[in-house]
Amino acid sequence: MKPAVIAGVLMALSGAPGLGNQFWSDWDGSDWPDALGYTRSWGNLQGPHQGGANRTLENGILTYDSLYDPGVWDSYYMENFGPMDPGPNEIFISEWRLKVDVVNGDGDPGIGLKSDDGWMLGLMYTEDHIRSVFEGFLEIPFAPHVWHDYQVVSSDMRDYDLFIDGALAHQGTFEQIVPGSYVGWGEGSQSASSLHHWDYFRFGVVSPEPSAFQLVILMLLIVWRGARRG
Repeated sequence: MKPAVIAGVLMALSGAPGLGNQFWSDWDGSDWPDALGYTRSWGNLQGPHQGGANRTLENGILTYDSLYDPGVWDSYYMENFGPMDPGPNEIFISEWRLKVDVVNGDGDPGIGLKSDDGWMLGLMYTEDHIRSVFEGFLEIPFAPHVWHDYQVVSSDMRDYDLFIDGALAHQGTFEQIVPGSYVGWGEGSQSASSLHHWDYFRFGVVSPEPSAFQLVILMLLIVWRGARRG
């Protein structure tokens, strides 16, 4: 079963009675994120849709190269797409796999997550640490120049746990700004440049204790990813 089919099954289940706001969006590198409903935002200091990063999508890996111009931004986002906050006995999860080769500046690759009522988390990457934008640019270290799996988990979109390669790396808080759900990731700064690679990005609201059917689906997804990387 292909991941796109798996994601479709899980998203279809979100409309079933008793599942609250549960949904799952999974970009896995098999196509450009536009095909999954993301909007691309790009430009440079001359304005939107000017320049943009040099991008490639090869063997399931999306590579951004903006080393030629620190004024470039180039990212994907979804916004105001419907309820994304977890309900009772649910959790919000966002997961991604990222390798950062070069960053010139204070941070360039990044992700943004914002709840329905405007509580936001912003993480920007350097070569060896994450900067949490709304937590006083708090720094969270990681081993440089290698792939890492990242996961954000929250039950209320106020507090969150950040895991790096399955280990708890930080417990932090969201900051309230303007209302409206938002999820974004990519090359986000107009004052830095970078070379970095994305393997997957996924997010959704799920039950913390998945059903037997969901476990089977997740096992199939894990097996498929292992076969692709092997």
